[in-house]
Amino acid sequence: MIGGNGSEPMKNICPNCGAHDNETDARFCMACGCKLGSSLVFPPAPPKPRVIPDTVSGRFVINALLWTAPTYNAYSVGLIDGRLGSHTVLEQPLTLGDPFERVLQIAGKSEVAGANGRSTASGYRSLKPHLPDPASLHAMSTLSERLGLLKPIDYGVESECAYIVFDQIQGLPIAHLDQMGEKEARSVGIQLCEIAEKFHSLGWVHNGFEPYNVVLDHNNKVRLLGFDRARAKGSRTDGMPIYPSRGYTAPELFDEDALYDPRADVYSIAALLQFLLTGERLDSGDGATIYPVATVVPGFERLLARALADDPAARFQTVAELKRALSDLTLPIVLQSGHFTDVGLVRELNEDSILSLNLTQYYESVQTQIGLYIVSDGMGGEAAGEVASRVTVRAIAEWVTEKLISASLRSTRREKIAAPTQTGGLRLAIADGNEMATTELLRMAIMHANREVLAYASANPSERGLGATVTVAMLVGDVLTVAHVGDSRCYLLAGDQLEQLTEDHSLVQRMVNTGNLSRSEARIHPYRNVIYRSIGGDEQIEIDVVRKRLTNGDVILVCSDGLNSMLSDDQIRDILMVNTDPNTAAKELVVNANAAGGEDNTSVVVVRFN
Repeated sequence: MIGGNGSEPMKNICPNCGAHDNETDARFCMACGCKLGSSLVFPPAPPKPRVIPDTVSGRFVINALLWTAPTYNAYSVGLIDGRLGSHTVLEQPLTLGDPFERVLQIAGKSEVAGANGRSTASGYRSLKPHLPDPASLHAMSTLSERLGLLKPIDYGVESECAYIVFDQIQGLPIAHLDQMGEKEARSVGIQLCEIAEKFHSLGWVHNGFEPYNVVLDHNNKVRLLGFDRARAKGSRTDGMPIYPSRGYTAPELFDEDALYDPRADVYSIAALLQFLLTGERLDSGDGATIYPVATVVPGFERLLARALADDPAARFQTVAELKRALSDLTLPIVLQSGHFTDVGLVRELNEDSILSLNLTQYYESVQTQIGLYIVSDGMGGEAAGEVASRVTVRAIAEWVTEKLISASLRSTRREKIAAPTQTGGLRLAIADGNEMATTELLRMAIMHANREVLAYASANPSERGLGATVTVAMLVGDVLTVAHVGDSRCYLLAGDQLEQLTEDHSLVQRMVNTGNLSRSEARIHPYRNVIYRSIGGDEQIEIDVVRKRLTNGDVILVCSDGLNSMLSDDQIRDILMVNTDPNTAAKELVVNANAAGGEDNTSVVVVRFN
């Protein structure tokens, strides 16, 4: 085995854990159980952290040490000339070689790397201090976009250390994250598989998927900090050794005659997922050991057990297979919903009607989760508005549930109640044995409600002129479909961003669209309640439909205009972010609307998608 300096043989040092006290003829490490005698290299410790303030490359000044990893230090730096700019520098020992040699080779720019350094006996490239080579940086920047690497803006050598400069990293290495839920971990795993697929298609194995080499940004997007351990598929480890990551490097790479094989990346990705789910590193020979440290669905545990098999032949044979297994994994969808309605401080009658319905179906371990959420604001006075909203909600609920519930009782794995369409929407099995898109189902349900309200008005001449707004949000799996008429709204809170999905069918909204009124002015305009579309207004009704795909943690809000006429979007967002329980959030929204004046009935339905 090659020692930490890349030259002297040190037979008794374990490349996995660095233990020095193994007997010379020992085959396995006494500390970690790893095979000894491999050609893998035990990495040196990271450089001693720099004194702050210090400079890098004559262009950057160090502001703070962000974190220390097993082989590098990460600093926050700014431009030394005082211009605005925030960057992150990674610094690692030069004994590990040129961190971008593999990048340039994969990019087909090995001649560029050759201009900057020379090959060493250990297979690494030793850098000489230099100004950044424009061709090298261009090659690295181009490849970083293709392979998921954070884009480097500078690199070089100082004081026997190689450094890489990135734009400020907006996120954290996986090593610093808390345990994740199954959906978040699966998303990370799928992204890593996609990155690994690109490497493998170019003839390389990554070999470096481990917690300090993978960053998750604020948008939950996976980015790599480097791939200095990338090696050509099928090449021998003794010809160009790598340093392993304890718990994440596939066990077969420690064999004396090991070859770099894409199945090693399958193991590493699965080991990272195990870490994300449990918060613990996988020790040598443990396999997938999740329970009782964490409780995940059995299917996920079985998937990891296969991907972490010691024998590569027993694993998924490609990262594409692993990605497909992750994508097909049935994980429970949990819909938490809360609702609240109040007459307010001015009106004598509450003319709003709401409905919140969750339908969960399991057949052959396949889950279908459907949520139906309706808010209708009645118009007409003298109790007619209350009747219009009640008839609207009842008619829509009857139409949708009659179609779905009977269909769900007949469906099987091969005849699912919901299936994706080519356009990214959903088609639903309905009671008559046919299929219908969610968008069409909601349109027909609202048209049915419109006919019911018109029929009621015809049968009750004294209540002619009654009508209602309606907003229907239907969630099937992770696809949200919203249909609406009038000015009741649907919002989506994703992270800290609140988006209004519906557009009011009102006079003031038209004025906003033409630039004659601001959104804040529209909220207090005397004609803000004048709408030009409603249920019961005409036999021919125009219905707007919006579709969104949700991610874990998203919050849906359906509300009557009594909420948004009293509270700004920023106030609504803040209340939803502070109150994570949907029932509490719904009550807080209504109470705050009353505190702001309570000029109208206020009704809300809040749904959290997990």
